[in-house]
Amino acid sequence: MITNMIILISIIVFLIINFIDKSDDKVSLAIKYGAFYMPRVDVRKEYWRFITANFVHVDIVHIFMNVYSIYYLGGQFFEPLLGTGQYLYLVLISCIATSGACYYQGKKFINAYDTVTLGASGIFYGFLGAMISLGVFVGGGFYVLLKSYMYIIAINIAFTFFNRQVSKAGHLGGLVGGFLAMTILIGCKLWLF
Repeated sequence: MITNMIILISIIVFLIINFIDKSDDKVSLAIKYGAFYMPRVDVRKEYWRFITANFVHVDIVHIFMNVYSIYYLGGQFFEPLLGTGQYLYLVLISCIATSGACYYQGKKFINAYDTVTLGASGIFYGFLGAMISLGVFVGGGFYVLLKSYMYIIAINIAFTFFNRQVSKAGHLGGLVGGFLAMTILIGCKLWLF
């Protein structure tokens, strides 16, 4: 249910930006519809962008890859595994960690201040981080699953570092956020194995 809502909202925002609202260029429309943009967060205090940026896409390949990844890892694995409440917790922590890392980068490095960050890949990276946590701290079948996904995790991290068009802070923030969120669930025994 949560996965379907993420996908539906992302597709609706994508359609609005690309086919309905013709009032401005795509970058301006992305900002208008919730992309993470430091001047809006820092000056106007639009903190809701920490969440909404994860649902904004302007490119067809970008939305396809993110929606597919979230459907596959989120909808087919994490949502059934965790249940609605804990899955929503994982998604929200991943969203906030992604945007939080971008916020920190914008505060620390002046050249990152005017960067527009968008897309659900931080949620996907959060799922990867959660998978690492399960494999390391729970083990068993989760460790076997982690071993089978290590090449996917390695390829995605390499992609993050070598592709100039992706937000390194956002992807790594999502990865760390998902890892910490799942580790907290495991450590607090909020999730029974």
